[in-house]
Amino acid sequence: MQISTLFRPPRTACLAGAALAAALLTGCALPPAGTPPATAAAVTGSATAPLITAPPTSVGTWYDLGHVMAPWLGGDAPVPVSGPNAPTRVAGLRREDGHWLAIVVAQVAPAGSAPCPAPTSLHVVGSSADGVGCLRLRRDADFDRWLQQQHSVLYQWLDQRDLTSRPRAWISDRVPSGAGGAIETHALVDPSLIEPTTRTNIDFLEGGQPGLQWARQFAVATRVANGALQVPPFPFAPQLAPPAPPPPVVVAPPPTRATQVLPERPQPPRRDRE
Repeated sequence: MQISTLFRPPRTACLAGAALAAALLTGCALPPAGTPPATAAAVTGSATAPLITAPPTSVGTWYDLGHVMAPWLGGDAPVPVSGPNAPTRVAGLRREDGHWLAIVVAQVAPAGSAPCPAPTSLHVVGSSADGVGCLRLRRDADFDRWLQQQHSVLYQWLDQRDLTSRPRAWISDRVPSGAGGAIETHALVDPSLIEPTTRTNIDFLEGGQPGLQWARQFAVATRVANGALQVPPFPFAPQLAPPAPPPPVVVAPPPTRATQVLPERPQPPRRDRE
């Protein structure tokens, strides 16, 4: 199936906000048949989570899985919301066989903030040199039930909506704001999209660098998300090439006509020269 765009909002969202959609997206598509709703309650009021966009890729299709009010899904830091729910947007990269290659979640706290989690071995070194944000990375999120125990709300919320596919890596960033508000993003990604296949010891030692680089790019996207979260391209997910230009129109030359030239009839020898 040829993919023309990766992230597409619901049709109702496109009709209601055609101007914004035209600027950010190239079209609209509904989730695949059988995809459970990702909604807990519709978002009301002016508080909204950032729109999630992504570049085209040939490994699957991105789907808008809802803009909803959901519980705060991060479980490793104080909750920066006063109520039980927060504006949440979810998007997923789905393969044709139904396997979810990536799930991206963005939540905002309209008022108030909370500090980052206490530094652990999951923190990406050098990702917050400016003191803003706290990027964390776990390559084997489901090993030894880590995600289920450390982020039980996130785990159960996705599992109840059949958005759980394994294996997966977990990347998250929280950007607190003293001006009132915070944003936290989560990306659950199939490791094959961010980690190369290792065949030698050198490959193994250097194999984690593409994933680290993608996590840092994801953190930058979180910090600059102002109405839109631009998911960076995965290093091992080939992007779609632009459509080939149509072949030039060539006018066929007019048909050629050959004129048959008959040989001259031999003249009889002249009698005066015999």
